[in-house]
Amino acid sequence: MSKFATLHRHIVRLEAGMLRQPIVTGVALAALSALFITGQVSDGVANAQSSPAVFNHSTYSSPIAMSADNKLVWSVNPGDDSVSVIRTDSNERIINIKVGDEPQSVALDPSNQFAYVANAAGSNVTVIKIKNANPSAFSAEVDGSAGPQGNITTGAEPWNIVVSPNGKRVFVANSGQDTITVIDAANRKVIGHVDIRNSLCNDPDRNRRFQPRGLSVTLDNSKLYVTRFFSFVKAGGQQGTDTGREGLVCRLDIDTSATSISGYKVAAAITLAPRLTGFKPTGLEEPSTAFPNQLQSIVIRGNQAYLPNIAPSPTDPLVFNNETMAFVNIIDGVNGASQSDASLAKFFQGANNIGPNLHLGARDPEVGKKKLFFANPWGIAFTNQSGAGAAYVVSAASDLLVKVNVSADGTLSFTGGGVTPSDLDTTRYIDLNDPANPATSGFNAGKNPVGIVINDAGTMAYVSNFVSRNVSVVNLINDSVAKVVKTTDLPAPGSKAEVVTVGAEQFFSSRGHYNQPVGTTISINERLSSDGWQACSSCHFKGLTDSVVWSFNTGPRKSVSLNGTFDPHDVLKNKSAQRILNYSPIRDEVADFDGNIRDTSGPGGLLNAQACSDPGPGGTATSNFDPNHGLIIGDTNAQLAACTIVNLAKPNGPGTRNEIGVMLPGSNVAVPAWTALNEWVRVAVRTPNAPLNNVQVQGGVPLGDIISGQVFFTLANCASCHGGNQWTSSILDFTPPPNDAVEGFTQTERTGTFVGNPVGTQYLQRFLRNINSFDLNVPGSGNAIPGQPLIGAVEKTARTLQANGTIAAAQNDALGKDYNGDGRGIGFSPSSLLGIGLLPPYYHNGACETLACVLEDVKHRNPNGNFPFGDVLADPSKRAKVVKFLESIDSKTTPIIPR
Repeated sequence: MSKFATLHRHIVRLEAGMLRQPIVTGVALAALSALFITGQVSDGVANAQSSPAVFNHSTYSSPIAMSADNKLVWSVNPGDDSVSVIRTDSNERIINIKVGDEPQSVALDPSNQFAYVANAAGSNVTVIKIKNANPSAFSAEVDGSAGPQGNITTGAEPWNIVVSPNGKRVFVANSGQDTITVIDAANRKVIGHVDIRNSLCNDPDRNRRFQPRGLSVTLDNSKLYVTRFFSFVKAGGQQGTDTGREGLVCRLDIDTSATSISGYKVAAAITLAPRLTGFKPTGLEEPSTAFPNQLQSIVIRGNQAYLPNIAPSPTDPLVFNNETMAFVNIIDGVNGASQSDASLAKFFQGANNIGPNLHLGARDPEVGKKKLFFANPWGIAFTNQSGAGAAYVVSAASDLLVKVNVSADGTLSFTGGGVTPSDLDTTRYIDLNDPANPATSGFNAGKNPVGIVINDAGTMAYVSNFVSRNVSVVNLINDSVAKVVKTTDLPAPGSKAEVVTVGAEQFFSSRGHYNQPVGTTISINERLSSDGWQACSSCHFKGLTDSVVWSFNTGPRKSVSLNGTFDPHDVLKNKSAQRILNYSPIRDEVADFDGNIRDTSGPGGLLNAQACSDPGPGGTATSNFDPNHGLIIGDTNAQLAACTIVNLAKPNGPGTRNEIGVMLPGSNVAVPAWTALNEWVRVAVRTPNAPLNNVQVQGGVPLGDIISGQVFFTLANCASCHGGNQWTSSILDFTPPPNDAVEGFTQTERTGTFVGNPVGTQYLQRFLRNINSFDLNVPGSGNAIPGQPLIGAVEKTARTLQANGTIAAAQNDALGKDYNGDGRGIGFSPSSLLGIGLLPPYYHNGACETLACVLEDVKHRNPNGNFPFGDVLADPSKRAKVVKFLESIDSKTTPIIPR
C-alpha cells in the first residue's frame, strides 16, 4: 500500500475516532497533517507522531492567524475582549473565547495545542489550551495553569505576539515596555525579557522609546525581526522635512532551545531610508519624498521581509496627495548574516524606478471600478512562500484588499489591468465595503481591515475587520468576497455604544458611507477625503499620534495625541472637561476639524463660489465650500454647503450644526457623524499603559525612582502648566463660541507691516504659556538646548496652493511670538502629559525626541528664571527620576492639582 493510501486510512480512522476521543486524536491528526505537507510519511502512526509539528513557513504577528493544518482561523476582538475561532471548511464561527483586556494579536502553535493572545490594555498574554482541534468537535479553554485567569504578565502594551515555526518559543512585543518577552512554549513560563531600549538598535540615544511592534521569525528559527513603530530623525536630519527621518527594524539572533535569556540577543539594526513617492504636488518642480513610519507589521517570505506602513511626507504644501503615502518597504537578506534596505530595488515602477508606494497603482483603476487610493496599509500576506505569486495588502482606512504581483526574486509589481496589461498606474483591489454589492454591504461590509492570513493553497484569504466586527472570507481565484463571518455583535440600536461605533467608523475610514438627506442629491459617499487618500487615523494611530511634525498654516506642528482631549476620569458623564485644541489654541471643538476633512484630506474649496446655506449676520449667501465633502452640511438646506464653518466664531460641536448621518446595519437610528466622532474621541481613545514597575514584573522600572520623580516634579511646580485630571492647564472653561470681547482673539498678530505677516488665524491668547520654545533647536536660530541635536522644524507657515494651481512662493512666520510689539501671541498651549512617554517627539516643532532632552531645557523647567525656589531640577540625577515619573503617567495615575 502506498504511503498516501496509508495516510488516508489513518486520517479516516482518526477523524471517526475524534467524535469519541477528541483529546487524543486532535494532536495525532495535526502531526499527520504536518508530515503530509513535508512528505515525511511512513506506514506507522507511531513513527509519524514522533516528529513534532512545525509550520512550513516563517511566522509573523497579526490580529488573525491560521492553524498549521489550515482548518481553523483565529481572530481577536478588541472591543469584546475575546477571540473568535472559525472553521475553514464551512467558514462558520465555532466559538468566542474570553481573554484579557483589549486583545490585539493572536498566535498559534503548530501542533494545534495552544493559542496565545496578546492583550494590549491588560499588559499580559492569555494562554488558551486547545483540547480538541477537530472543527466538528472543537473544544478549548483558558489555561489556568499559565497564570492568574490564564494570563502571563509580560510588560506594558503587548501589541503583537508570534510563535516560532518550530513551536518552541513565543515572543511578545511589549510596545510600552520597550522589551520582547520570551516564553517557553513547553511549560508556558517566561524565560526573560530582551531590553530593546538599552540596545544597539536604539543607538545613538537610548533615552528614546523604541516601541517594538511587528514580529516575524525566519523559517529556520534563528532570527527574530522586530519593527520600531515610529521613525526618528536620522543623522543630520530635521523635523518637518520629507527626508529628515528614517525607519528601523531590529534583528535578534535567537536559539529556540536556549532556556536562558542570554540565548536571545540583539544583533543588528536595519534602517529604512526616505524614498521618492512618485507624486509631484501641483506647483512643485520635484516629486515629493516620504519616510516609512507606523511600522505595525513585518512578514517574511523567502529571503525578504515586507513592511506595510503609513509613510508621511510632511513638507508643505498642504494638499491631499502630498501627505500620507501607502508604502510597502522591503528588506533583503533576512536569512543571512547581514540585511539591506531593498525598498527601491524590490518594488519595480518601470523606468522611473520609484517606490515603494502603493498609491501609484491607484491612479488608473481597473475598468468598472472607482478611483480609490490605498490608505493605511496595515498587513500583508502571500499566496505562496517561494517563486512567482501574489501578495494581498490590507488598506485599513479604504476598506480595500490590494493585490500586487510577486516575482521569483521577491520583487513587487502592480497587476496592471488598466487600458494596457502592463499599465503601471493600475493594480487590482477588492472592495470589502461596497454598498452597491450585497456581498459587501450591510452586515457583510468589512470596515477597517487590520489583518490578513492566506491558506497554504493560496486560494482563500481571511481578513479581520476591526470596526465592523467581522471577518471577510475572500476567494483569491476570482478575487471576490465569498462570505463574511460575524465575530461579535454590533451595539444595540439607540445605545451610547452605537454612537461610539459610528464615531470609530468615521475616524478609521478614508471614505465614509452615509444616509441620503431627504430631498437632496449631494454625494453621500467618499466624503472624508479625496478618493480615499487618508483618514484621521493616518496621522492619529488609535486616536494618538503618528509622531510627525507637519507644516501647517500656523507653523510646524506635531500631530497632537487625542487621548488628553477629554477628562479620562469622568467619561461616563454626558459632558466632560475638554482641552483647548492644538499648540496655538486656535480651536475649541473637535468638530472644528471639518476644515481639515475639506481642505487637507479633501480637494479644498470650489474654484467658483456657489450658493450656501445659513449666511451669518452680514455674511454673503455664497461659499467656496464643496457640498460633497465634510460632515457638516447646510443647517436649513442640506443640499447646499454651510456658509460658515470656522473655528471659534461659531459653534460646530454636537447638536449645533446639521450633520450627515450614519445608520449601522440592523439599526433604525441615523447617528449624526460629527456627534459620533466627538463621542468616540471622548470615551474610546485610550491612554497607553505606563511601563510596569519592578513590583509588577521582573526587570520593570524601579518604583522608588517613579516616586522620587513625582516629588521633584511637584517641587519644581511643573503642575502649574501640567496638572489636573488632564495634566494640562489649557482646559476649556466656556461654552463655545468664546466671547470675542473677553478673549480678545481678534487678529492682533495678523495686522501691521512687520516682516513675515502670518496667516490670519485667530487664537485664544490667555491659554498661551511662554517657555522660550519658539525656534527651539532650529539650526541657526540661536535658541538651542546645550548638548542636544538641532532637529527642530523651522518656524515658518506652510506654503499654500493658490487658485491658479501654483504654490505661494514665500512662507510666512509661524505663530508663537510677538510680531507687532503688543505683548501678545507669545508661547504655546501646554500639552497633556497623559501617556507622554510613548508620544514623541516633544515641543510643537519636534525639538526633542526624548523627555530627557525636554528636562535639559532650563528655560522650560524654570520658565524665564522666575520660579521662587530656583532651578529645582539642576541636578541630573533628579531629572532622570522625573523622566521615570513622566513615563509612568497614564489614566490610572493620581492627578497632581496645581498650587
